[in-house]
Amino acid sequence: MLGCIEKPENRCVYFDNFFTGRDLLIHLRNLGFRATGTVRENRVDDCPLPSSNELKKTVRRKYDYQFDRNGEVLFVRWHDNRCVTIGTNFDNVEPLGAATRYSRQASKKTQVHQPAVLKSYNAYMGGVDHHDWLVGKYATVIRGKKWCWVLFTRILEMALINAWLFYRLIHGKNALDLQRAVTVTYLK
Repeated sequence: MLGCIEKPENRCVYFDNFFTGRDLLIHLRNLGFRATGTVRENRVDDCPLPSSNELKKTVRRKYDYQFDRNGEVLFVRWHDNRCVTIGTNFDNVEPLGAATRYSRQASKKTQVHQPAVLKSYNAYMGGVDHHDWLVGKYATVIRGKKWCWVLFTRILEMALINAWLFYRLIHGKNALDLQRAVTVTYLK
């Protein structure tokens, strides 16, 4: 997918945990790409980070970071609402940025410190995460014996959200109105 980019040193690539691993980050760095992505916990075996269970016992907003054994990839684990692990081949932890979080103890929103790599990831990883959020917002629940129904309904929901993204440019209606109109049309 990145073969069409002529100058990889001018690009930063951000992706989800489905793809991210140490080997991919090293491979992209060797090709000249700067890359960052969330990582599943079982894919950071060669990096001595505390486990998510250990980090959950600490105060929220605590983080730890380590380079892998060869010093090529930085892994950061941050305890927010849940533990998030990010791997990067170019970014840093500092300077710490500010993020707004709700504090139950203070009963108000407060500013917390957030590692710079997480701030960058949240700023630039928008399209796929936003699309998943929109699909999940009005998800169809069909319980069946066949596993393929889940995939089928997910594909339909994704197609509806893609159609709605174009539809709202013209009509400005929300996604639920479009889903209802499509459903009524098929029921007729």
